[in-house]
Amino acid sequence: MRIVAFILFIVITTGLLMGGVFLLVVHTDDKYAIWVFVALLALMIFVYGPLTLGSVRAFWDVTGSEDSRRYYRRVILVVIGLEVLAAVVTVVYAVVTRAGALIPIIFIGGGVLLTTVASLVGPALYRYDRTHRPPASDWVAIEPSQISRRILATVITFVGVFALGIIGLGIANTVFPRTLRVAQLLPFALSFAFIISGGVSVFSTMGWNRRLRDVTDRDPSRLRRVARVVLRNKNIDLDDRDLVAAARYAAVITVTMPFQLANIVLLYAGLLLQQIPALQNGSANEYSIIVIILLIAFLVVLLPLQIVRIRRARQYARTHAAYAESPMATPTN
Repeated sequence: MRIVAFILFIVITTGLLMGGVFLLVVHTDDKYAIWVFVALLALMIFVYGPLTLGSVRAFWDVTGSEDSRRYYRRVILVVIGLEVLAAVVTVVYAVVTRAGALIPIIFIGGGVLLTTVASLVGPALYRYDRTHRPPASDWVAIEPSQISRRILATVITFVGVFALGIIGLGIANTVFPRTLRVAQLLPFALSFAFIISGGVSVFSTMGWNRRLRDVTDRDPSRLRRVARVVLRNKNIDLDDRDLVAAARYAAVITVTMPFQLANIVLLYAGLLLQQIPALQNGSANEYSIIVIILLIAFLVVLLPLQIVRIRRARQYARTHAAYAESPMATPTN
């Protein structure tokens, strides 16, 4: 069920975005190219806003406590507010570019439809997941064998994609000996290896996020409390259930966060490598330079922050290991 939902998510979002881009390109004159980008941002809100809303409703128990209900109301307000803003932007786009009413009708109507569907499907998926929960078992954070398999899968993917890239490079050099150079195409082979291996790593570790949900009994307010204590070192009073949840959260997050950090580094390394050929031949434009600066700046800010949080989580997991072994109270819902 989870795999089917994930595949449907990819297919639906990709199809909607591609269809929206096609409509924008067909109905917009070249002189309004910047407005295509603006309208595309609005389309992304219409697509990902409802999906976010449905995912929160499907993944978390947003009715179990007043804090959880308050959190979900804020999510609804943010999504609806962004969709209203996107609707205004879409109408302004149509007026400025004289594209007609077709695109605003499709975009806004599609956003309303997706939001309605997400509000219905999310709770249904949550109920399905609750009725198909695996039986309770002894507490184990993440088995070392699982970690090893995930690392091995990432490494094999990287080596395999890179090898295929090298083979393709050899074929390309044979077919186009004068137009293609190793120094230009090798970064592309590396970049695809980085990006695809990072994507495989993300997909293979998605199940671990369920453990973060389950250790907090699917309560988003409890997750926020324990995350502030474990990752941000906040001084918050926790009850017994929160202390157990925090210890187990720390035990899981010390594994998942390094993987998440590695995934980001792989993705960004692949994106940076794609800019190398343009730098080598002096054809780098403003877009390439901006992309390089933003990627490097993001990594400079993100890496130290995540490393500090990983250390805090490991310290918390070590000092509160006894709580992690304590039995959790039986969920009431």
